[in-house]
Amino acid sequence: MAKFAAGNKGRPKGATNLLNRTVKETVLKVFHDLQTDPRANLLEWGKKNPGMFYQIAAKLIPTEISANVEIPQLQITRKVIGSK
Repeated sequence: MAKFAAGNKGRPKGATNLLNRTVKETVLKVFHDLQTDPRANLLEWGKKNPGMFYQIAAKLIPTEISANVEIPQLQITRKVIGSK
């Protein structure tokens, strides 16, 4: 099927762009390699710059979480003792 032909819906929802995935994988590899270098270790940097570290860490926390919660129907029984 042609790239932009009618009926071609494109990349499925949630699928990552190949370039984005490649860049992320490369950055992660470099990050892991740098952690063995004491001069470029993130832990040491975080200890020296806690404010900046936590600013970055806070940006990695999802701002929106979606969840479906199912609660089975509950039956509540009330027993009154000593009523007039």
